Amino acid sequence: MNTTNIWPYLKICKELIHEDLLVFKQTFFDKLIDVGIWVALTIGVTSYIMPYFGLLDFGVFQLGGIIAAIGLFELYASAIEMVSDFEGNRVINYSLTLPIPSWMAIVSKGAYYFIVYFFLSAFMLPLGKLILWNQLDLTQINYFKFFISMIFQNLFYACFVLWAASIIANMSKFGSIWARYIFPMWFMGGFQFSWISLNKVSPIISYINLLNPMMYITEAARVSMLGQSGYINFWFCMLSITFFSIICLAVGIRNLKKRLDFI
Repeated sequence: MNTTNIWPYLKICKELIHEDLLVFKQTFFDKLIDVGIWVALTIGVTSYIMPYFGLLDFGVFQLGGIIAAIGLFELYASAIEMVSDFEGNRVINYSLTLPIPSWMAIVSKGAYYFIVYFFLSAFMLPLGKLILWNQLDLTQINYFKFFISMIFQNLFYACFVLWAASIIANMSKFGSIWARYIFPMWFMGGFQFSWISLNKVSPIISYINLLNPMMYITEAARVSMLGQSGYINFWFCMLSITFFSIICLAVGIRNLKKRLDFI
């Protein structure tokens, strides 16, 4: 691509993203409430009910897992949105007929989802503080690492949604995406345990679980909130998340270009 032509392309992509965000703006607060209910109930039960069953000092640990997982659950709805468009009005055809490379039109969709996931995740930290109160010390958070981890985790989810939408044949197949990919990634992705604790219980399973990108996302989130001790190295997590993101993005773009009949 000629560098003299890239700025007009980026301007078109910016307008595509802006258009999607204007539509999302209409439902933003509803979405925030929906996610907030899940977060509030999960943290509330973990912090104020489970201690009576012997599970102590687990609230902040659980908050890290929750913030890490928000984008994973949201991308399921995003994939449904994309596939329903493929099978219905095909609004995406408009983007693909604009004077930009087809891959940039697809990436602009992923960029929109990145922004949505990022803001939904970021809003959960003040909500977590409100619920946990004295259990969460905001001065102990490494905000630089927290910001970096938020960027990387939501970049992965944006890439993953493109891949997920690219492999779903039709709307009737969505149950398979949840059962085969999203649920296993979440359930074995460190939502309720750290990689080191899993390694102590079952070294074999823990090493196999290094193939799960969610493991690195939850570890990175907790490092930023609780410190490096007891977790996978933060920068190794960033490198691993980048690796998985590139694979999902490359395969997703390739599959979508074929599916949408663009060469």
